[in-house]
Amino acid sequence: MDFVPVDQHNTDAAIDILARAFHDDPVMNWSCNHPPSLAPFFSFTLPVFVPHGLTYLDPEGRGGACWLGPGQQLAWPMNVGSIASILRLGGLRGVYRMLRSGQQTEKHHPELPHYYLFAIGVTPGNKGLGLGSRLIAQQLRICDDEGVPAYLENSKEANLPFYRGHGFEVIKQIRFAPSAPPLWLMWREPRG
Repeated sequence: MDFVPVDQHNTDAAIDILARAFHDDPVMNWSCNHPPSLAPFFSFTLPVFVPHGLTYLDPEGRGGACWLGPGQQLAWPMNVGSIASILRLGGLRGVYRMLRSGQQTEKHHPELPHYYLFAIGVTPGNKGLGLGSRLIAQQLRICDDEGVPAYLENSKEANLPFYRGHGFEVIKQIRFAPSAPPLWLMWREPRG
């Protein structure tokens, strides 16, 4: 299956797909202070990843994935507008939690060169069709071809078997605060 790369023409569609896919995500909802929708979160984060060329969608709009390659750096737009967006998303508590979440994930992020899976999701009603496996397999083939590991932060215990089935193993479990749900940090060595 060929996936559609995300660019400036379909970023809004990608934001909508991932917001629907992550609507019940415990860590994102905690970090954003349980907003009515995660679309503002993805409106802030996704455009930072898109220029790196590793964000793609199912052509039927059922799911998408967003990666960052080895050595690629993110340029977060920390300006009055972006801070106001975060404030509208989750209030002061949300701003605090998002900053804390970002600091903790950065602190634990591996230093070895790797591909980083920021987000992968399938919209409600399309789960269980193998689409998630096809979405993740596209980039994992590149990891294997290049001999480069992959890393992700899994925010749902129910997703552990899915990621393990694709070669990821838990390297650590963290919580951003005592009230926060757990986050599983997972690593995958390339396959020969």
